[in-house]
Amino acid sequence: MSKFKIISRPISTVECFVLQRDDGAEFEILSGYGAGLNAWRIPGANGLMSDLLFGYREGDDIYKMGPDTNAGCRLAPFPGRVAYAKFNWNGNDYQLVNNVSWAPHALHGFLQNKEWKLLSFESDDEKCTATFGIDWPGAFTGFPFPFRAVNKVTFSGESYSVESTVTNIGPKDLPYSEGWHPYYTLGEKINNLVMTLPETYLAVLDKADIPTGEFKLDTRFVGGRLINDEFINDCFCLNQGENPFVLKNKKNFENILAVTELKSDSKTLRIWQKAGEEQYNAIQIYTPPDRMSIAIEPMTAEPDTLNHHRDLIVIRPGESRTFTFGATVEKNA
Repeated sequence: MSKFKIISRPISTVECFVLQRDDGAEFEILSGYGAGLNAWRIPGANGLMSDLLFGYREGDDIYKMGPDTNAGCRLAPFPGRVAYAKFNWNGNDYQLVNNVSWAPHALHGFLQNKEWKLLSFESDDEKCTATFGIDWPGAFTGFPFPFRAVNKVTFSGESYSVESTVTNIGPKDLPYSEGWHPYYTLGEKINNLVMTLPETYLAVLDKADIPTGEFKLDTRFVGGRLINDEFINDCFCLNQGENPFVLKNKKNFENILAVTELKSDSKTLRIWQKAGEEQYNAIQIYTPPDRMSIAIEPMTAEPDTLNHHRDLIVIRPGESRTFTFGATVEKNA
């Protein structure tokens, strides 16, 4: 008999599905708003539940905070900013929507506030998997490229993984990049956490926060150090366009895992992403003002890839691509 079940637990009027283990460990997917990874809770020694993901807890939060945070959502067909909400592709100019108040850019694609459908659920004694999907019809002159997005979320209690698939369902090549926007928490100020990153190159930004095409080696968190009061809103790149991957001792790019680690006195959270050719080759990190969570975002490229085309993925009609990331948590000895 399975130890897992799926239940519907809407937040206000927004549909939310919960993957739940018999002991109370649970994982929320906000299917009514971007299929966001909305909560991850595990039981503690004191019987209380520990939250590992920041998300929306009330209906008003979703509509007030959602447009600026996009917490937990899949960002497709582009993550981060598209400069001045426009791009050129195959000789054609396209105008997107400036969807944020604090910059003249387009942000995070088109699926982050849409309603996704639950397609299936299966489970066994070790884990459960829920699959969600949505179609982007391409009925918008700013991005007239139809595609299908599917998220396969697997949850064991102390770990989760997401397999993201995109399929070009249109008649023309699809210019594509993607990412996710989870906010992690260990229940205390991030200043007190030790963060460890792989060796990366930092994407240099201009005054409008758009990548310039220049990179610089960043070793601030290689080997691990306290975050302290450092403000971070940077894209850490595992490669530099045409240059080789910087991950060491990896001969087979098909099996590269890039790992970011967050460590408190009591717990260690390891966030991993599959890197390599046409995979998650960038890590966007953002520290919110309240310092109670940190966004660690797997991305296929640094922002504005529809314009600069570094690591832009071109998907032919009928073809698909699949990307994978996840996280595990363990108690410190």
